[in-house]
Amino acid sequence: MEEQFLFARMHDALDIPVPPGAYERLRIELAKKPVRHSRWPAFQMRFLKMGFRLAAGLAIVAIAVAAAAAVLAIHNSANNNSPAGSRMSILAYQQMIADDNANAFAAYSDPCDVGTPSGCAADATRAVPVLQKWINDLSRPDIPARFAVINAEMRQHLSQSLSAQGDIIAANKANDFPGVARAFTVALYGAEWTGTVVPGIVASKQVSATVYTHQLSIQKQGLDSCPNCTLWTAADARTCTTNGGVPCLVLFDNLASDFATFSATLVQYAAPQSLSAKDARVQSDLAAADAVLLTMRLAVAANDQVGINSGIDQLLRLKTRIDQDAGMVTG
Repeated sequence: MEEQFLFARMHDALDIPVPPGAYERLRIELAKKPVRHSRWPAFQMRFLKMGFRLAAGLAIVAIAVAAAAAVLAIHNSANNNSPAGSRMSILAYQQMIADDNANAFAAYSDPCDVGTPSGCAADATRAVPVLQKWINDLSRPDIPARFAVINAEMRQHLSQSLSAQGDIIAANKANDFPGVARAFTVALYGAEWTGTVVPGIVASKQVSATVYTHQLSIQKQGLDSCPNCTLWTAADARTCTTNGGVPCLVLFDNLASDFATFSATLVQYAAPQSLSAKDARVQSDLAAADAVLLTMRLAVAANDQVGINSGIDQLLRLKTRIDQDAGMVTG
């Protein structure tokens, strides 16, 4: 499957028109070194009791960039066989991810809650270089083809979290404690996502067509029933910033967990070569959904109902696409 076709297909899935020359510009930009931001989260959940309000809009362009990054990754992963010595080994990649993940969690030791926002800033200060190293590791040119898609998604998550860490530090210096809370909401998502996906990477192995199809079927059935999707389509979700019901952040976390688990499963039970093309289609759909969720998280932190509702609409369309492409494998 050609990368330019996938690029156009993702824009179609997200209902975003393709600007003239966008594909060529994207390839040039993605070939450059990653921008050095300043973000990642303090993990104590008590801090989530703080209020989250910010007048900010939803950055839709981030969806296209994140999704298209996965498109190029899918192109590189279309064939699981690589010439000897041209890529990092599977085991070496798994160890690198496990080490980077452990180092990130080890950076957080200070109390971080409503009474001690300075602890969040101290944690963030330690985390910034750790996360930057992790992003640099993910930017290597010899990433194993099996992990190319999830690797591109991880870079997006860590970059968003790294940037939010810088916002935590700046807000704390300005004694802007609601700002610390908002940045923490964004930063925490990276920890939640990697907490789901990293174990799948570390345990990854290529399986038979029977095993792969069985695992895909389980995830497809879960997405079909998807009680968390039902919550999001309810009227209350469309007004979660103001109706005093289930908080938007809780609704988001439950739904995002379903999509992350789906991605982690496809990585853990890697498709055999005979199903690699169909697997690539499902992974491209999940990558597009992941890009929507990344931007939707910004809307949740900003208490932006319009942005949240836009994310819901896009995810519902992508859910249908995922279900269709998974069905091509499972029958």
